[in-house]
Amino acid sequence: MSDFPITGCYYYPNSSQHQQCSASITGEYLQLIDSQQQVILSSPLADCQSESPLPGIASAISFSEGGRFVPQDIHFRWPFAPDKQGLTERLEKNKALILLSIILTPLLLWFILYRGIPAIAVYSVSLASPSTVENMGEQALTVIEKVALEPTMLTEDQQSALQLQWQTMLKQLNLDAAKFRLSFYKSDYLSTNAFALPHGRVVVTDELVKLLNDKPDALRAILLHEIGHVEYQHGIRLTAQAAASSIVLAVIFGDLEGITEVVLGSGSSFLQQAFSRDMEREADQYAIEKLITLGYSSHDFADAIEALQTRLDEKAKLDDSWLEYLSTHPSSQERIDYARQYKPK
Repeated sequence: MSDFPITGCYYYPNSSQHQQCSASITGEYLQLIDSQQQVILSSPLADCQSESPLPGIASAISFSEGGRFVPQDIHFRWPFAPDKQGLTERLEKNKALILLSIILTPLLLWFILYRGIPAIAVYSVSLASPSTVENMGEQALTVIEKVALEPTMLTEDQQSALQLQWQTMLKQLNLDAAKFRLSFYKSDYLSTNAFALPHGRVVVTDELVKLLNDKPDALRAILLHEIGHVEYQHGIRLTAQAAASSIVLAVIFGDLEGITEVVLGSGSSFLQQAFSRDMEREADQYAIEKLITLGYSSHDFADAIEALQTRLDEKAKLDDSWLEYLSTHPSSQERIDYARQYKPK
């Protein structure tokens, strides 16, 4: 420990003004003395608060009137401090704890991102108002229309026939026709595809309709799969997870400016998100169960996946991006086998 007096700098209360001086202890008082040997401040030791020091940083003193004295010697520690070596300082000097923190910090981050946040997302779904979900879905659809969708090329008769099939299916399943809406688009970007938005809008591409033109029950299976995503609120959960993960990472790494943008614009990222394999399995099971409820066969779902896989194999030879879509789903063969072997409980 350095001997008194200790040189340093006094920072005046609520001001950037400061002054070089030295500190000394006289009886029960700490005094700050300038270069002219004039007393700048005299304070009882009981009113002096020693700040918890960090390695390589001087232990500053805070006074009751708001000023601070920072010693020039970074190793100096105040003798009257109740704990000569603060908890933070002891922890930072403990090599075992440092090593343990290096191991545990990534594990904690993994737990937060892959366990804690999904659990919070499931809970937060119930807190989302219908108007919030509707706005989220419409926002996402607006963005997707601009970047990936074009007006449908299906004839009016084709659309009317499919809409009639859709409305009949909703009525048989007692689903809200005002919530579940079917839309058709042409898309070179999405190609043979269908997807559901959080508020109940189901989008089907012309290419998918053409692919399953001779398999209407297989198309029905795909539509039920997308309804399953809405019924299990997968889209809202996924968006909540993405927003929460971004906020956590922003807080950890200090990029706080983008949090508002993440929260307000999370719906617009729906196109880049992919349902987890567990979510896909839930939607598959929903589709199969409802097919059977409607009097159809689980094989219709298997037929749909087989047709999509055949088309996928053709496209993958030309465009590797299809492999990314495939990686977000359970394997096609797994889904086909599950559907063909499914037995109602």
